Amino acid sequence: MGFMSVRSFRQAAISAGEGVEEKREEMRDRIDVYREKAVKRKDNLQKEYNAYYKEEKTNIDNFKSIATKLGEDYVPMLNSFVGGDSSKLKALDGMDINAARLELDKYKDAVGGTNFITSRQESIGLKKEELDTQLQNQVGLFKGTSSLFTRDIERRGAKDIETEVGTLDTKTIDGKFNAGRGIGIKESLKLSEVMNNNKIYQNYFMDELNDVGERTNNRIVNPDYAQDVANIDQQVAEMITNGFNGTNTQAIAEVIEMLNNPSYKGPNLSFLTQASDDAPIIAIVQQEFEKNLIDRNVTGMQEDISTLSTVGRESEAEELQKRLDEFLIAEQNLTIEDVVERKKEEQKDYEAPEGKLDSLRTDKPKYNRKYKDVLPFSEWMDLSPEAVREIYDRLRKEERGEEKSGTDKVKEALGL
Repeated sequence: MGFMSVRSFRQAAISAGEGVEEKREEMRDRIDVYREKAVKRKDNLQKEYNAYYKEEKTNIDNFKSIATKLGEDYVPMLNSFVGGDSSKLKALDGMDINAARLELDKYKDAVGGTNFITSRQESIGLKKEELDTQLQNQVGLFKGTSSLFTRDIERRGAKDIETEVGTLDTKTIDGKFNAGRGIGIKESLKLSEVMNNNKIYQNYFMDELNDVGERTNNRIVNPDYAQDVANIDQQVAEMITNGFNGTNTQAIAEVIEMLNNPSYKGPNLSFLTQASDDAPIIAIVQQEFEKNLIDRNVTGMQEDISTLSTVGRESEAEELQKRLDEFLIAEQNLTIEDVVERKKEEQKDYEAPEGKLDSLRTDKPKYNRKYKDVLPFSEWMDLSPEAVREIYDRLRKEERGEEKSGTDKVKEALGL
């Protein structure tokens, strides 16, 4: 085989160069085509996103419109009713507002589920991610189709397309929303309504009959409505102890209106949860606290503080808490001698069970001479098994040098 002449080599080189340039030109044309397709794809995806956003914004606007009519108190129930299904809004949209409230009252116990506005915002976000992925896939379609001689053109082309196409234009919806009080919310009772509600209450009672079936002129609760009466009476009592200055008749009317008409927002209903400055409950709880303090009943004192806090009397609750804290600190410093004296005082009227000699009871710890200086035999005889056991247990713990927290010391001293 002979060598290629210089002329032939030059012609071959020129031919090869022309082939490379032709491939590079083809790659440039392909990039233009892909750019065109990517831009068109973005336009279509943008339209799809805009349509989806518009639909979801309409759903959110409908939700807000219905919620504004219902009132803020009904928003949790509206969320439970609708969930994430916007089609359910249509069922309420054309409904009378009071009828809608009655329907949503069925969902009182189901609150705490999906927040409709939040779910729609999340749905829009997911749609954006889905469409962005589709767009990026379109942008990168031609990647990896180049040869050694066209790879630089592919890189530049990919960068140019990504820059030109960019990302989808998106929008956000503000999730902050307060529905307000709602329209057509009833806030007061007419005298006729007060009287009518009390008739409803009286219908829960019946004539009492004696053993021979004669009326006794007494009215008693109809057993079929015993729970209803108990519920009403309890809430009426709460209103009065929280400072409601109206009559018992008015309080009954308020409670029955609330039970029969959940959208009723009479201001007197605030006495169900908030106590006024002159509310009887304040003095009642304070007196109970004093008794519990004398009895060293920590649990009782804590319950008293919680009661005042529950009805919004934080200043009074804080004052009692301060006194309880001082009491607990004092209790931490009790000595075993203090505890023995306290138990003796508590047990001064103790008597052994009839027919049993207390010193021989198997459930009473045997007298321990080791502790005679703290608990002499005569005092041991006068104390109950429970009191002796508590004192001996404490003495043994002190002997072992067991470290105790302040809370443990208080519990021991109180016999808890």
